[in-house]
Amino acid sequence: MANEGPPLNRSKIMKLVQKSIFKGKREFELFESEIHIKIKSIFSEKNLVIPLVILNPEPIINKNELDFHSRVKCGPLFSLYINKPSFEAFKFFSEAISQKATQAYNSFSGMK
Repeated sequence: MANEGPPLNRSKIMKLVQKSIFKGKREFELFESEIHIKIKSIFSEKNLVIPLVILNPEPIINKNELDFHSRVKCGPLFSLYINKPSFEAFKFFSEAISQKATQAYNSFSGMK
């Protein structure tokens, strides 16, 4: 599923940075075929690269977060803080992820 490595496609579409006093900082970079995630807290730093083709384009609201699961529902791959840094930025970015995940899967499966 998630891997650590160079992007499959270097064409970055957008970036979202979210901060929480207690949970730290999350950076999301959306590319054409994958999403790069950097999670930095007081105690650790984690970097993930997730191919969009494996994402379920319909995220699930979980308290104050929006969870993106894989298509096989084995738990959330990553979460966005709802309405951070602003409602508009959050909405635009989460909709772009869903749209790109749908496009990636349709392209992979031969549907257009």
